[in-house]
Formats: sequence, C-alpha cells, structure tokens
Amino acid sequence: MENKIPKNPISFGLFITKIHKKWAISALIFVFLATASERIGIIVLRNLTDSVAADPISIETVWVWGVLYPIFYLVAHIFWRGSGFTGMQWFMNLRTSAYRKLYEYLTLHSKDYFNSRFAGALTNKVSNAVDGAESIFEKILWQFLPLIVGLVWYVGIAWQSDFRLGVIIVAWAVLFLGANIWFAKILQPHAYKFASSLSALKGRIVDSLSNISLVHEYASVSGERKYIGGFVKNQHDTGLKQWRYFEYTLTINGILIFGFIFMMIGTSIYLFQNELISIGVIVMVIAIVTEMSSQLFFIGEQLRDTAENYGKTKEGLSEILKEHSIVNRKGSVDLRAEKGDIVFDNITFEYDNTRIFRDFSLKILSGEKVGLVGRSGAGKTTFVSLILRHFDIRKGEIKIDGQNISLVTLDSLRRAIAFVPQDTSMFHRSIRENIIYSNPSASENDVINSSKLAQAHDFIMKLPKGYDTLVGERGVKLSGGQRQRIAIARAFIKNAPILILDEATSSLDSESEHAVQESLEKLMKKRTVVAIAHRLSTLKKMDRIIVINEGKIVEDGDPNRLLKKKNGVFKTMWDHQVKGFIVDS
Repeated sequence: MENKIPKNPISFGLFITKIHKKWAISALIFVFLATASERIGIIVLRNLTDSVAADPISIETVWVWGVLYPIFYLVAHIFWRGSGFTGMQWFMNLRTSAYRKLYEYLTLHSKDYFNSRFAGALTNKVSNAVDGAESIFEKILWQFLPLIVGLVWYVGIAWQSDFRLGVIIVAWAVLFLGANIWFAKILQPHAYKFASSLSALKGRIVDSLSNISLVHEYASVSGERKYIGGFVKNQHDTGLKQWRYFEYTLTINGILIFGFIFMMIGTSIYLFQNELISIGVIVMVIAIVTEMSSQLFFIGEQLRDTAENYGKTKEGLSEILKEHSIVNRKGSVDLRAEKGDIVFDNITFEYDNTRIFRDFSLKILSGEKVGLVGRSGAGKTTFVSLILRHFDIRKGEIKIDGQNISLVTLDSLRRAIAFVPQDTSMFHRSIRENIIYSNPSASENDVINSSKLAQAHDFIMKLPKGYDTLVGERGVKLSGGQRQRIAIARAFIKNAPILILDEATSSLDSESEHAVQESLEKLMKKRTVVAIAHRLSTLKKMDRIIVINEGKIVEDGDPNRLLKKKNGVFKTMWDHQVKGFIVDS
C-alpha cells in the first residue's frame, strides 16, 4: 500500500484526503454556500440602493431590503464558520495521516539509504511535505475556490444587469488568472530550489551541531562557520530570486486591477448616462470591484506561497518516496529460526560497482561461535550486513535453518538476530526503554536480570533516577562502556537464537572488558555467534576463526591451531598486536 503513495503534491493531498473525505466534502459544501450567500448580498445591496432612489419611494420595500442585507451577512458568516470547523477536522486529520504514512514509508528504507542522508534533512523533508500539502489545500479551500465560485456569481450578476459588464469580468478574469498561473509556473522551480537549499542548510547545521565537540577540539569554529556560510548564502540567493519573481507578479497584478476598475466603473457610468442601468447597479459595480481588487491584488502572494509550498512538498516527497531497495518479496513467510544454522551458498555481492564477494561460500553450524578477522575493508562488516539483509546479493543464497532469507519477512529475520554493534545506538529515552526495545513485553525482573548479566545493574542504580534515567541524544549522558553494557543487556533480553557481536567490548577498559567477557560467554551459550573483533584477545573463546581478505576466506579453523600455523595470517596479526593490549587467560 505504501508504494502507491503519489509523489505529486496535489495527488498526495487527495490521496490522504480520501481517508477523511466526509470532512473535506462538508467543508467544500460550506464554502460554496458561504460564497453564494455573500454574492446574493451584493444583489440585495443593489436592490436596496434602487429602492432608496425610487420615486416615489416605498419605505416598506426599503425596510425589506435593509433587513435582508445584514441577514445574508449573518448567513454567510455562519456558513464560513461551518467551513472553518469542518476544514479544521479535515486538515488536522490530513496532517496526522500524512505524518503517519510518510514516517511508515521512510522507516522501510534500507540502512544504506539512511547512511547517505542527514537525519535532520530527512526530518525537515517530512515536515515540508506535510506542512506544504496542508497549506496548498487550505488555500484551495479558503482562497482559490471562493475566488473562482465568486467570479462565476459576479459574471452572472453583472450579466443580468447588462451583458457588457459580464463580458468585461469574463475577459479580465481570463487575462488576470492566466497571467498569474504563468507566473506561478515560472516561480515553481525556483520555489523547489529554495526548498532544497533550505533542507540542505538545516541538514548541515544539524550535522555540525551533532559534532560540535569535534569542532571545538580541532579549533575549527571559524572553518565550520565558513562551511555553513556557503549553504546560508545559497539559501539567500535562491530565496531572493524566488521573491523577485513574486514582486514582478504583484506589479503586473496592480496594473491589471487598475485597468479592471477603470473599465468596470467607466462602463457602468456610461450605461447609467444612457439610462441602461440603475444607480443601484453602479453601487453594485463599486462593491464588486472593491472586493475583487482587494481579493485579487494578493492572489499573486497566494500563488507565490502555493508555489513555494508546492516546491517544498515536491522536494520532500521526491526524496522520501524513493523506491525501497530492500523489501519483503511477494509470498514472503516468517522465518522459523530454531537452531541458527547460517549458510552462504556461492554468493556474489557488489557495492558501488565494487565487488566485495564473488562465489563466496561458508557454513556456520547451530551453536557454533565464529570469529571474523581481517583488515579494514576485507568484508567483515558487509558479511554481517548481508546476514541482516541490509543489502540484497546479486547471486547465490543466504540461508538460516535452510530458509532463504530473501524469501522471509524482514521483521521475522531480524527478530531472530541479536546485534551488539561497535557504535551503540540509543534513543533519548530512559535506560529501561532502551533495554526493552528488543523485547517490549519483557518484565521488570527481565530488565534487571539482563542488566546484571551485562554488568550494567550496579552503575544504573547509582544514577539519580536509576532505570528511569534519560540517556540523552544517542546516549551522550553515558560513557561508551556504559552504553555498550546496555546494548549487551538489550541483546540478553531479546533471547534470539543468533548473536552478532561487532567489536562488542571495544569501548570498555580492561577491567570492565574482563567482566563483560564473562557475561558474553553466558550470552553466547546455546546460540550461534558471529563476532567481529580487531582486539584478537576477545576471540580466544571462539570455536572457529575465519580470516577474510578481499572478500575471500584465507584461513578457517580453531584459533589455537591457527596460532601454531607458521606464517599464518591470523598468527601474524596476533603477533603484531602489543602484548599489553591482550588480556591473558
């Protein structure tokens, strides 16, 4: 269903509106009724004027039209408020549904999609798309629709008085609206560029502020200001160009409205002079041109705002609604992972036109603890990403318990795997919420037990609010070691058959590492384990070491046997590490 979300801003707004169509239809009906009531009020004003100017004058008739005039004002006001209350429901529901739909779609993008973009910029694009779509439809409902409906009424009213007045309104409306639509089309690409420059600026500012410690540590404040200044200037230039076209629009509109007023009043005076219309028609014409001139002069501004919102919405939707690269295939079933066997069967994988694996095969048995070793860029992290299906392979199969992971649902696949990364991700929520994120139904006892197993309980209880302590954005209020222990507790509480460790103890001091290693040994029991480590001492307890180089397995075997292999790759790497860096058993 998410793939059917349209990228065109108008189509997107209509797509969301379908969910709340009863409110939209009600608001539209009220606008039609309110506009009609106001235009009938113009007819009443004409008749009131003529009744006052009649000879002989009929006071009863004057009173009838005099009372009807404020009544129609009140009726129009009631209908406008009706459109306000129903429109309020329409647009607030539109916002809610749009945010939900776009967030749901956004979360289904691959890890690679997010690695290539700023989180702040994506947030801004979602906000732009929702705010822009809402604003476009608000203006359609309360600006453009009343204008078009009102023009039709004015043409009919003027034509009924004298066809020449109706012809002037029709001809001028076509010229005026045509000119403004033409300007809006010119303005739209500039609005898109301005929206893009604004998103880029906000994304860069978020990126800079997220790394403000690095900026200070390297004394790069001035350089960072210059870097951000480039994006500020681009936003300034694109915004100024957009605004310049808007001012051109207002200038032309003023000239066109002058011509309209001159022709309407001049024609009505000429017709009155030749006794073709009454004085009431002149008053009516003055009322029409007064309202239309005030309403239409800023139609250029409304079109400018609409073009800007259209550009913002289009820019946001085009980025958010890119096709998902990793999806559940048709007919996907849930993974039944009980043992945790992992098989790479003759796979080939490329990334950015660089071949990482070619005809690569490997089998990891249920309950086996495997350590992945290799220099940076050897393919270790990619190996783990392929198990989690962050990428799809070009050829071959990856199987878990005999099931091709490309044919199972992504959620069921990732539920079967507990992952402890090197760079621990945490939400700005409580410690408890971060721990149970992998198992929301876990009890308080489960939280405490998993924290104790991860050697985290003691430091948590020393915090001011214990498990209710907020950890800050990305966990900045905690040390690296504390964050890693919470990540390990999160893995404990998930209780998945497969465990992946990516430098899981890299942020710990020697004493903490030794304690957590004992916890990891408990965590690894009866689970299939894949562990990446540069600190080779963490792999001593593995059943098997696999050394990868340039996407190929160059060594595979028991760690003790590999250490005895003369001129072996693993032995060479081990010997090159400083002995003081290795925790002796």
